[in-house]
Amino acid sequence: MMNRVKVRLLEIARRKERLIARAESQRLAIAGSCRPLQGPIAIVDRGVMLTRYLRGHPLLVAALVAAVVIVRRRGLLSLASRALSVWRIWRTLSAWPI
Repeated sequence: MMNRVKVRLLEIARRKERLIARAESQRLAIAGSCRPLQGPIAIVDRGVMLTRYLRGHPLLVAALVAAVVIVRRRGLLSLASRALSVWRIWRTLSAWPI
């Protein structure tokens, strides 16, 4: 009687080892087939993170929309010339001793 129990436990242990080895090989196969998707998934993940950030900062979104509207109305060249003028004034004023 005890011998049958030992034989049965040994069979169960062997089956467990085979199942563990099979599961490991399946995990490796799945990992190998998912590897090409890592790049696109990372891009989507960054997009989701950006969306969450923007949802948490509505004033930043409003400022970005306002900037786009200003650039479209005035034109990029006009805005660039104003930025250059401001930069020149700042450079001149920052050179003065205080």
